[in-house]
Amino acid sequence: MNVSDQLLDKYFKNKCTPQEKLVVENYLRETDELPDHLVQKEEWDDAEDFPMTFERSDLMFEAIKKQTLRKKHKHLWLTVTSIAAAVLLVVSTIFYASQKPDFKEKVAKFIPKKTSKANQISLKSINNFTDKIQEFTLPDQSTVKIYPGGELKYALPFVAAKREVFLSGTSYFHVQKDKKHPFVVYAKGVSTTALGTSFTIVADEKSKIITVKLHTGKVWVKDVDSAGKNSMFSKILLPGNALVFNRVENKLNVEALNQIHSKKEIKSELIFSQAPLAAVFAKLEQHYNTKIIFNADDFSEMSFTGTLNLNQTINQILTELTELNKLTKEKVAEGYLIKK
Repeated sequence: MNVSDQLLDKYFKNKCTPQEKLVVENYLRETDELPDHLVQKEEWDDAEDFPMTFERSDLMFEAIKKQTLRKKHKHLWLTVTSIAAAVLLVVSTIFYASQKPDFKEKVAKFIPKKTSKANQISLKSINNFTDKIQEFTLPDQSTVKIYPGGELKYALPFVAAKREVFLSGTSYFHVQKDKKHPFVVYAKGVSTTALGTSFTIVADEKSKIITVKLHTGKVWVKDVDSAGKNSMFSKILLPGNALVFNRVENKLNVEALNQIHSKKEIKSELIFSQAPLAAVFAKLEQHYNTKIIFNADDFSEMSFTGTLNLNQTINQILTELTELNKLTKEKVAEGYLIKK
């Protein structure tokens, strides 16, 4: 169908007859392009305003859209590609952001496993279950004498930033000199640091007192359990000095070793670890100078682990031991008779 420019001009100026209007509208539905111009600019400027129906407006939009899409079809692939690239970038960013926590979590879980294999640390424990002092050599060639019932723990590998050991009981230390790696003993909330010296620490589990005795060199004794509190102390000991700390009563004394040895409380207890009961009775006989009569064969399978307070009477101690092992105790002229 061919429609003249004049008829189109009349149509857009709303001057067509109903028959002409129908012809033009059918043409606009079927046409793929419009003429380059419908009227001169001066004519459009001089044209009077007139109301346009929705139907006419839709027809004009469809006709213009067809012409616009045809003219710009050669650029459409570039536009679509740009939009697709932008959408892909946004989607990738959202996906990465949503996955990032999981990624971090996986890395956090993976790294410790890798490091743990490379720097695996194990804890070594040394116990003295005998009734005699036992001597051990540590990996740095320092020596330690562990008293009966004592326990020493340290990590392997041993020498790192510090040489650290954890003590329960009584031990004598002779530390190899190593200024780059301080030797630190932790016992009952107190740390004793040395570079190369010899000292003794008494930190029995059942006692409220810890004692650090310095024999040679110099040590730094510090309360690590009371960090940030007024009761915290930090002392440098010189040879021949001993630090005595009672945590329950919060009392601290630094005095000479001969004063410590002169006090009866130093010999106020006996410590046993899986000691034969017959050996325990023998020790009590020697300390109290009292005869204890018993048949060693009756107690061959019996042992004792614990601390005996020597401030008690021999009668009180024997009462505890016999009740604990379901034995009988009898006072006789020579001393005491113990039997099953």
